[in-house]
Amino acid sequence: MTKPDEADSLTTIGNALCAALGNLRVQSVSLHDIEGEILWLSEGVMGPDEHSLVLEATNALTLASHRHYVFQNMGDGRSAAFLPARTPTGELVGLVTIISESKWLDSGMASRLVTPQTTAAMRRLAIFRKPASTESTLAPLPGAPPPGPAPTGRSAEAPAAKQTGATKQPAAATQDKLHSSALRLVATGAHAKPAAATAEPDYPTRPAPTTKRRAAPATPFAVGSGKFRFEHTDFQLHVQQLLKLRSGGGTRRYEVLARPLGSSNTPESISVTVKRAIGTSELDRLVIAELLAWIEAHPSIIDENPSSFSCNLSMSSIADPKFLAFVASQLNNRDVPPGTVGFELSEHACVEQQRDVEMFIAACEKLGCYVVIDDFTLDSRVVPWLASPAMRFVKIDSRITTSAMTERLQQALVIAMSQMSKVLGISCVAKRIDTPAARQWLSAVGVDYAQGFVLEEPKPLSELA
Repeated sequence: MTKPDEADSLTTIGNALCAALGNLRVQSVSLHDIEGEILWLSEGVMGPDEHSLVLEATNALTLASHRHYVFQNMGDGRSAAFLPARTPTGELVGLVTIISESKWLDSGMASRLVTPQTTAAMRRLAIFRKPASTESTLAPLPGAPPPGPAPTGRSAEAPAAKQTGATKQPAAATQDKLHSSALRLVATGAHAKPAAATAEPDYPTRPAPTTKRRAAPATPFAVGSGKFRFEHTDFQLHVQQLLKLRSGGGTRRYEVLARPLGSSNTPESISVTVKRAIGTSELDRLVIAELLAWIEAHPSIIDENPSSFSCNLSMSSIADPKFLAFVASQLNNRDVPPGTVGFELSEHACVEQQRDVEMFIAACEKLGCYVVIDDFTLDSRVVPWLASPAMRFVKIDSRITTSAMTERLQQALVIAMSQMSKVLGISCVAKRIDTPAARQWLSAVGVDYAQGFVLEEPKPLSELA
């Protein structure tokens, strides 16, 4: 609950913004933290569609720190503009939502909202919301070898999708201590919140300098080409987009698939690839390394069209304490915001490897990478993890979504998952959607995204450039 003195300050900032907007016929002006929570609202109430827009705008502004605003046509005769409140280092700590009729607020007008008056008000909001600690990196442990130089470029950006806990950054005295040398990886925005002490993983975040690394396999492909060789088979990275079902949101979200070159574009060929990944962490590492190299080689993917990519992980990667150390090392060496990359964990793996998953999710919070629960059926053993700051999506088990049009129990499960995800501030995805009727019904009950071969087939990663 906002304290009285805080409310007075927020009211002053909000009123100053309303005055700065001048003759623009706004319906509402609201102040938010980067979790999407309303700090102040000029009038009326904010519904779930508007709240979804706020989360999408937060994601876009954190992934592209150079952006001064986000504009969105809401599709109902209204438009919304979002202005960021940033610290001097570029860290997003809040935003302002301005909603008006589309005839008064279009994309051209949105750019003119960035005036000295609104900028001054946003600066005041940033000061008000600034975390207690401005330390952006994790300090090395005593006696640890000095780390390499921190990455440059978009290193202060926060994760994409769910934005939580950015106003509660830990002070330097409470920084987490890790096994082995510490990570000089930027503790990015919302998802830099450390895990509780009881769930502290014992993962090293960078391999020890004396560790002998296996020689890279011979490959005819350039690094960052989206192609690689694994066990005498040439693979190419493909992506399948999650299609937005509800109004708003410009961030593009993709699932990453590793497929043998020349394989047919069918679900069956995907399943063959997935089976090859089972039991090996090496393929997962190659996928991550090639994906990050490709993103770094194509910065416009992040700068101009904020995007996020989730990779399916084998159970062996989840259990491998060196896997996230490898990811941390890759992020250190690549100019890619950690929140651009996420990991999909099947509900089955979460149940079978509860301790490993608990440690993995806690480590993802530390790295700033996000987590997706795949094939979700509302298993009570998995539900508590949805409250993690790293959690971004749940993907409903396709057996539920494909039968929801004819079975009332499955319909109830879909509705329950959709409503639960909204309360928790995460997104809900329906898989294997192949009819317009199913897509329309899912949108009506509040599901955020749909994914399916009928909606959009996977395509080579290189086609995004």
